[in-house]
Amino acid sequence: MNEASHTSRADESRNARLGRLRTLVPVTSAIVGIDLADAKQMVVVTDHASRVLPRRTFRVRARDLGASP
Repeated sequence: MNEASHTSRADESRNARLGRLRTLVPVTSAIVGIDLADAKQMVVVTDHASRVLPRRTFRVRARDLGASP
């Protein structure tokens, strides 16, 4: 019987990409990701190990968020 790997090629590719990105971001910094979809916006802050810290979802259109101060 063939022993299958528990990590898919997609997982290995993602882990390699995250490893390359980690070399660009200092350990003392956080990463903010913003997704401006049509009707639901999301803001996520991650640490250097890609663990999600705070996450906030807004169920409005991007154009209805308002101008920044």
